[in-house]
Amino acid sequence: MEKEDDSEDSSSTKTPAKRVVDGGWGWMVVFGAFMINVITDGCSYSFGVLFTHLVDYFQANRSSTAWVGSVFNAAPLLFGPFASIIAKRFGFRIATIAGGLIAAIGIFASVFANSLGLLSFTYGFIAGFGISLPYLASSVVVMMYFEKRRSLATGLAECGAGIGTLIFAPLLQYFITEYGWRGSLLVLSAIVSNIVLCGALFRPQPILENSRIEISIQQDLEAVSLPTCEERTEECGNVEDGIQTIQNQCVEKELFLNPESRSLLGGSLISLSDKAKIKEQNRGACEEENDLEETESKSSNSSCRIVDTSIFRNWRFVVFLIANFILYFWYDVPYVFTVDRALEIGESKSEGALVVSSIGIVHTIGNVVFGFLGDCKRVNRSILYSVSMWLTGLGLALVPLSRNSVSFAIFDAIYGFFVAASEALSCVIVADILGISKLSDGYGILMFLQGIANLVGPPFAGWLYDVSGSYNNTFFAAGGSIVFLGILYAVVPIHSRFTYRKIVE
Repeated sequence: MEKEDDSEDSSSTKTPAKRVVDGGWGWMVVFGAFMINVITDGCSYSFGVLFTHLVDYFQANRSSTAWVGSVFNAAPLLFGPFASIIAKRFGFRIATIAGGLIAAIGIFASVFANSLGLLSFTYGFIAGFGISLPYLASSVVVMMYFEKRRSLATGLAECGAGIGTLIFAPLLQYFITEYGWRGSLLVLSAIVSNIVLCGALFRPQPILENSRIEISIQQDLEAVSLPTCEERTEECGNVEDGIQTIQNQCVEKELFLNPESRSLLGGSLISLSDKAKIKEQNRGACEEENDLEETESKSSNSSCRIVDTSIFRNWRFVVFLIANFILYFWYDVPYVFTVDRALEIGESKSEGALVVSSIGIVHTIGNVVFGFLGDCKRVNRSILYSVSMWLTGLGLALVPLSRNSVSFAIFDAIYGFFVAASEALSCVIVADILGISKLSDGYGILMFLQGIANLVGPPFAGWLYDVSGSYNNTFFAAGGSIVFLGILYAVVPIHSRFTYRKIVE
């Protein structure tokens, strides 16, 4: 029986296993992740349809009612680090199946809720916690099966978010019309239980023990395969011999290049021996890393850590965390408040639901487009992400100018298309910055920060409406903030290009 724990040391395997990448069963994994995103994101992004009915039923203000959706959308992200621990301990398959069952139970229990507080606990907290497990697993497991087509595979899997939005918004409106909001949640719980079947597709991936060492320098931050500095020193005795040995063989299990060296490289495939200056930089970074590793080893064994805290020493990762916090603070504004905004400009709830569906259509296309662009050798993923965020913010800032459902749908569609870059590229960018060996930890922390932003963002956006009586300030603030994060993250590729040119001159 195959071992479920994907994070287990490969030393436990006596015979090296061949890992199938960029095809084969990997496409079934992509399909499973796609369907999970259809269900989970479909439920999340269609909450705006449920939102107006909850406001009417409980006779509550919008800020209070928004907490239900806020907790539901935030919980899967807040529990990201915990989900990462469970996935590493039990494997992606078991974690996903368990999460699907918990989420279905939470939504089913919401049918009997008689207050917004209880609904926030059952629908928001319990169901949200259950969704956190397949949410993380569906993102990370795809990365394990693909290398050259990693961005495309991730983009295809994330297409489920757009398809889910397209389907679930009008579907939920139909269920509410026919069965009421309680009956619609009963049907929703049955749909969510299908995550269990999707999780069964996440067959454990054999760990690759022998790997040819090459530095694939693609843009400013490309994930590469090299042994740690400590292993180089122990095996080769000095840096000069170590560089030659690394070019010829490597059987180490932890394969990544330290971020300081990686940020100096650009262009296509090159050899370490061809760049003396890069070699000197790598030597200095190696000595610094060895000092840090020696200090850390006195307190605890890195293999026993729950979360690798060394990732916070990478300033690029920290900037990416800040950018994502800003994005997810406002991320759900179009999904939660679009139907209510449609009522504000004189449209019906059904037309508002169709506007939400329009986001889903272009969001699906955007995931494929950005997934494809992310794999192009001539495209810098960091710049692509930054520019996309500028345009995402612009789309939201234009929403107050809409006066009918058509213009409203166009501006929301701009948002839906370009925000897809975040879903298609985020996991890949984290792998670029930290390396595949630290992807689970890094992505778990990223999800946690996104969750905090998701938790407080929608209630704050609802409060802006309560104090102003209009959604104009909400959408202006959301658009301006996202444009700012695009400018903030642009520092990363600019700094890397400047540093590289300085080194090679």
